[in-house]
Amino acid sequence: MKVFFVNERLAFGSAIQTCQHVERLGAVGITHVLNLRRRENRKMRKFRYLWLRFADNKKPRPPWFYRRALAFYRRAMSEADSKLFVMCHHGICRSPSLTYFLLRASGANPPEAESLVLRAKPRARLVLAYRESGEDFLRSA
Repeated sequence: MKVFFVNERLAFGSAIQTCQHVERLGAVGITHVLNLRRRENRKMRKFRYLWLRFADNKKPRPPWFYRRALAFYRRAMSEADSKLFVMCHHGICRSPSLTYFLLRASGANPPEAESLVLRAKPRARLVLAYRESGEDFLRSA
């Protein structure tokens, strides 16, 4: 499992698979997990979590997806000492793309949000369809 922090309270990365992964996340202060994998993982129950089952199909995501992710993010960030970890299988496409969206929803402009994600993990891919559907959601919200 890899963890890439974009700021003090928001990180993305690959899947929680072992008890050691849970311990590692706890050690860095993670309190909330947003799971984008197709299957649920019981190890996440140590954290407050949201499971948004979504295949990495490079197609636009529906508004409900962004609405739920943003509501969970805002609830998590309203708690003073919380830290959110966005995870997918490898931490390459889905989790960095959603982290980009969360940064944009928090006021970062597109180049700034992209820079924060790519500085944390240079090999991350911000999928165009995910990006555009997230921007559409922000414009309509």
